[in-house]
Amino acid sequence: MSNSELSNSSNELVVNQEQRFEQLNLKELGLQVQDFAEVMDAHQELADISTTVVAEYGKNIANKTSTYTDELLNLVQNKDLDATGQKLNEVVQVAQQLNTTSILNKSKSSGFFGGLLSKFKGAKQSFDQHFNTTKEQIDVLVKEIESSQSGLKARVGTLDKMFDAVQDEYKQLGVYIAAGQLKQQDIQQQISTLTTQEQDQQTTQQIYDLNHLANNLEKRVSDLQVLQQSAMQTLPMIRIIQSNNLMLVDKFYAIKNITLPAWKNQISLAISLQEQKNSVQLAKAIDDTTNDLLRRNAELLHQNSVDTAKANQRSVIDVETLEHVQNTLIKTVNDVIQIQKEGMQKRAEATTRLRALQESLNQLVLENSQSFQS
Repeated sequence: MSNSELSNSSNELVVNQEQRFEQLNLKELGLQVQDFAEVMDAHQELADISTTVVAEYGKNIANKTSTYTDELLNLVQNKDLDATGQKLNEVVQVAQQLNTTSILNKSKSSGFFGGLLSKFKGAKQSFDQHFNTTKEQIDVLVKEIESSQSGLKARVGTLDKMFDAVQDEYKQLGVYIAAGQLKQQDIQQQISTLTTQEQDQQTTQQIYDLNHLANNLEKRVSDLQVLQQSAMQTLPMIRIIQSNNLMLVDKFYAIKNITLPAWKNQISLAISLQEQKNSVQLAKAIDDTTNDLLRRNAELLHQNSVDTAKANQRSVIDVETLEHVQNTLIKTVNDVIQIQKEGMQKRAEATTRLRALQESLNQLVLENSQSFQS
């Protein structure tokens, strides 16, 4: 065969491939004209078509696609956005825990000035300890944030590889779908040819078997189309997750480099301001106590002076006291005389009554004696 004949044959093959490509509308499957050779290779897998061949057609690609989908879901789960959000909440809680008003709690101490100074020193020490604890918590959170950043960055790279792999699987699914559609056309052509022939039992059975295979192949190709659509949906999911990861990485950078240093600066200022506040309170407490002492001493001086003057002007014995004593003595004497008179009168009455009782007893004895004599 001459070179011109080979060239013409090659051109006819390319034209034929392009026509078949357009007929199958392979662009919708994500394929290009140059992919038609792969379609034909996949088509050869269906050369000796049978129920088993149809059932296993494209099985490996379907398994890979399912594997990438599962890996993507696991990646979303393992990324654990809830834990990341919890770390952000912990940062906020640490800031809220630094409650400067807590250092105003009174502490017990001996003595007035000792209590004031102890309160001032104890408040500062308590605040410093609280600040140091908070600083340690912030440092731990910084380490956790850096760890989360590293993990998120690593997952972005993993997702890039997964994206390329899913794209390749999407193309391979398109190849197998196109090859399956070609085989469907071949089977339909065979069925049409057999239908035009003289019908006998063998021909009828062949038509039945071909129809059965055509139905199975159509179902299998439909399954592959569903998987290809699922792969297409997976691609934007991967990009969205990557975008979210990058936004979180940027957010953690902002927290680590801007937010947390600003917190530390403000906390340091809060210590100075709190020391000022405690100093003002200490000075005010001393001034208030000084004024209170002066007022109480002045009032006590006034009261003592008045009481002393009254005591100095008072007689040794009050006239009222002498009158009370005399009236009491007179009343005592009169009461005693009255009691004595009443006693004498009662004794006289008792004597009279005793005589009467004696006479009555003597009379009774006399009468009893006379009765015995008679």
